[in-house]
Amino acid sequence: MAKTKIEPKPRVRRSEELRIAELEARIAELKLKAERKKAKKNPTLRHVSVALRSVDKALAAADDSATKNALNECRAGLSAVLSLYGVSTRGDRGSITPRGRRSDGVSADQLLEHVSKHPGQRGEEIAAALGTDTTTMRPVMHRLIGDKKVKTTGQRRGMQYYPV
Repeated sequence: MAKTKIEPKPRVRRSEELRIAELEARIAELKLKAERKKAKKNPTLRHVSVALRSVDKALAAADDSATKNALNECRAGLSAVLSLYGVSTRGDRGSITPRGRRSDGVSADQLLEHVSKHPGQRGEEIAAALGTDTTTMRPVMHRLIGDKKVKTTGQRRGMQYYPV
């Protein structure tokens, strides 16, 4: 079988707007980190922060509305103390959003179908045929090997993939 030359993927450059947005997010992250560090150094702020966390836990466990109202008033007071010192509370930070994985990878079904149609190909050849790279293909291939849907022969770059 003739070896096929693998064309490198063109490098995608980020736009200025995207780079500026990433830098602004990094600046906001550094500001939050500095605030947390400031809160850890000042014993007053440290105790108020601990009290605020305890009130939040009590709010989560509270059942009746009278208790929740009292805890919300207490939380408002503690948040006001923290805001006087310039420390943001949990509600001011927003929610944590997990990063998604790269979506330009190949699915397990596509990979298994290709290996079934072209047994004995190496990883680079499979990646080139599917229009991806070996780095994004590797975790999917390892899952298929672990599920005993694909078997291998050889080592490292000489490894060949076969359907089971």
